[in-house]
Amino acid sequence: MHVQEISLSLRKKTHKVTTVSEEDIKYPHIKFLGLIYIWFWLFKNRHLVTGSDLVHCHDVFIWYLPFRFIYPNKPVFTTFHGWEGVYPIPFKNIVLKRIANKLSWGSVAVGKYIEKYYGIKSNKIIYGGIPLLRYSGTKIMHSIVIVGRLENDTGVLEFLKWLKGSKKYRVDFIGDGKLRGECAKYGTVHGFTDPKPFYQKAEICVPGGYLSYIEANAFGCKIKVFPNNPLKKDYWNEIRTVFENGQEVKKFPTWDNIADEYIDLYNSI
Repeated sequence: MHVQEISLSLRKKTHKVTTVSEEDIKYPHIKFLGLIYIWFWLFKNRHLVTGSDLVHCHDVFIWYLPFRFIYPNKPVFTTFHGWEGVYPIPFKNIVLKRIANKLSWGSVAVGKYIEKYYGIKSNKIIYGGIPLLRYSGTKIMHSIVIVGRLENDTGVLEFLKWLKGSKKYRVDFIGDGKLRGECAKYGTVHGFTDPKPFYQKAEICVPGGYLSYIEANAFGCKIKVFPNNPLKKDYWNEIRTVFENGQEVKKFPTWDNIADEYIDLYNSI
C-alpha cells in the first residue's frame, strides 16, 4: 500500500513513476536461482533504469545491487519498511541492510527502531499517511478487527491468549497465514481484503503494523497491541510516543505529505 499511495501522490505532483514488482518479474522462489532470474530480467529491461532520473528500492535493494555498479552515476534510494519477522535478527539481514544503506544515495526508514536494530542512519524517518476516508457512523461495542499476517511473529498468539479470558468480543481477522485455522476458532477470517469497512464499525483494532495503526486511529478505533519481543515493544512504543498514544489524528501526515518528504530527499542530492 505504501508504494501505491506514494506513486499516486507523486503522479499527482506531475512526476512520472514506473513500478516494478514480483508481479512484473514473476521469478521462481528458489534460493539464489530466483535472485539470478531477477537480475537477468532487470538487465533485459534495463531501459527502465537508463530511462529514469532515479531509482528507488523498497526493501529489495539486492534486486538492484549489480546495477549500482553498472550505472554508478544513477541516483538510487532505498526505503526500509521493517524487519524480517525473525527475532533475534539474523546477522545476514543486518549486513544486507547496512550494505543497502551504504550504497544508496539516501534512505528512508519506516520507524526509527530500524536504525537501532540494524545500526544504520537514514535521511528520513516516516510512518505512513492517513487515509482520505475518516470515521463516520456508529461503532459496534465489543467488536475487534485484527489486521495483518496471521503468523507467530505478529503477536497473534498473544492476542488469542488474551481473548480466551473474555468471551464478549466479536472478532474479524483481516489477513491470512499459518494461524488461520486457530484464529477461525475465535472469529471470522476474511483473508486479505480492504479493512476500511471493518475500521468503520470496530470498537478496537489490533494492528499488524504502522499503516493499519494509523488507518484504524483515523477511523476512531481504540488501539490494542501485543508485542512478543523487545523489538516489537520498541516498535509500538515509538509510534505511541511520536503521536501521543494516537490521540491526535490531525498530527498524522497525509500521503501527499509523505510524498513531499521523498521529493525533498531527491532534491537534496
